[in-house]
Amino acid sequence: ALPISPTSHKPFPTCLDAAGQNCGMTSSDEDGRLVLHVRSGTSAPRHTPMQMNAQPVEFECDNFVGRCMLLHRPSWSYENAESQETYPWKQHFHGRKRLWEWRLQGKFKRRPGVLYCGVELEEYVPVNFATRTLMRGILPLIQGALQCKHVRHEIGRANDPSLRPVVVAPVWAADNTLVHDDPSAAPNLADTTLPSGFGRKAARQFWEEVWEGRGPSFEGPAGGPTFTFAVWGPAQLLDLRGWVFRKLPLMWGKNLSLEPFCGKQPVHAVIYELAGDEGTEVEHRQGQKTYAVDVRMMPEALWSSYTLGEAGPELPSVDPENPLMKRSNSSDSFCSALSESEFDNREDKRLIPQGSNLAEASLPEESGGLLSPSSQLPMPLVRPNGSDTDRRILSNFLMCCRRRRRGNFIFA
Repeated sequence: ALPISPTSHKPFPTCLDAAGQNCGMTSSDEDGRLVLHVRSGTSAPRHTPMQMNAQPVEFECDNFVGRCMLLHRPSWSYENAESQETYPWKQHFHGRKRLWEWRLQGKFKRRPGVLYCGVELEEYVPVNFATRTLMRGILPLIQGALQCKHVRHEIGRANDPSLRPVVVAPVWAADNTLVHDDPSAAPNLADTTLPSGFGRKAARQFWEEVWEGRGPSFEGPAGGPTFTFAVWGPAQLLDLRGWVFRKLPLMWGKNLSLEPFCGKQPVHAVIYELAGDEGTEVEHRQGQKTYAVDVRMMPEALWSSYTLGEAGPELPSVDPENPLMKRSNSSDSFCSALSESEFDNREDKRLIPQGSNLAEASLPEESGGLLSPSSQLPMPLVRPNGSDTDRRILSNFLMCCRRRRRGNFIFA
């Protein structure tokens, strides 16, 4: 892989392994191929390719040395139907709702500060009305899956690359945390099922002691204890193979593509600490972050175009069969949607010119406004002395509107 700066995640023209060969950076099967890289190295960081359902990949980040892996069941097994067909870690997944599980094991180089775990985007992009509305409904579901209300959502700013969009929670929100003073007692990360460690309540107490300077020692030649983390909290809602949300309330069984929320860019699974952390209202800026782990992921369908700098609205959607969410002209951000609650209440009032036919009237093209999903419908306009055809069209439209929630339609 090509070297990058510690806080940069820009795309690579190519990705090569240690032998200089094109890396096998996708899953080993054809069922939802996902590009995965883990950032490794400190003086000259680079991204090391990894695969789903493969052996753990060794890495070293700013304040952590260890290994990580991603387990993900095939899509045909999601409903846990009885089948003689097998797949990796079937004994672990079958009968459970989780679709995937992240595993991480290693040691901190020094005593860590307050740690945050979650996802990060590389660039801020705005979101439209529909996306913001959906995300305000999805966020409580994520909080419920994590059983944690201390979720930090940073929307970032359009012209401030040091403030990236993030959705993170304290590291004690991990589903399973194991701590071993003796490294030989730590479990094998590739075991079918890891032993149970701290739950969230016990993990929170442990980490708060560490952040207060108490708890285990991180000094000496042996360093601190060996940590093992397993995360699967949002896994029943989030299908990484399909790059979609699934089984959301009020979706009537339809999947919802991730692309309108995160744009055509990689999503980074991260754990980092924040220098001078003074509470939940502090902005999470890049210059203050010290990473323990940084894994970027992206569907293979978008990866080739992304690395060649071709990502944009003209590319096909990852989920083109999903009619519910369409991409706008800007890349919509998963994280940006979580905090933006101010709506544009401006009213557009338009009059149809005298002598023109309502059926042939067209609307001027919007310039970046946030519109409702129904904004593409004809604008209801009224002018005096309209023709019978105009009045008939308007009457039919008004009958339809009575059954719809009021959108950005203004009668002038």
